[in-house]
Amino acid sequence: MSRLKKRVEALEHRRQPVEWRNALKLLTTSELRRALALVERGGLLPNGEVRHPEVYHEALPEEWEAIERWIELCGEPLDHLEAAEELLDRMGEAYGWRSREAVDAALLLERLELTDASPWLIGKTAEAVVSFYAELEEHRGEPRHPELRAAVRRLERLREIEYVRPTPAPEYPE
Repeated sequence: MSRLKKRVEALEHRRQPVEWRNALKLLTTSELRRALALVERGGLLPNGEVRHPEVYHEALPEEWEAIERWIELCGEPLDHLEAAEELLDRMGEAYGWRSREAVDAALLLERLELTDASPWLIGKTAEAVVSFYAELEEHRGEPRHPELRAAVRRLERLREIEYVRPTPAPEYPE
């Protein structure tokens, strides 16, 4: 379950979310960015499949160092969705939830999570995620605040949208 889902459920059940502590906290923000850039270029899918494995052979040394540091700290492969959520948290906390940095991190998270979704859906979902976190921060002690409830409903509606995976265009002989 993603951090976002845990926070929405905690809000609905009026309990504080459990703080997730792991090796991600020990990675620097630049290491997270480098590792996630490699993962995105490689086309890593949420199920663990890789669309473009050749990208890993062409990876920059800094990108490999970030991946290796993760494995060294955690002892397992990088959970790219959890890492993207950590980056989003860091950008929101450092620059503010409505900042360009937070929006960019949310877009990265949604591109990794919704690999075949339309750019429209990815953009709208990223906006909804940032809006939820901004409202949560603003109305932390008010779980029933109308603006916070609206942000939750918007997220839920967007998560219900099913997108059709694009099918490759048939190649017709000329």
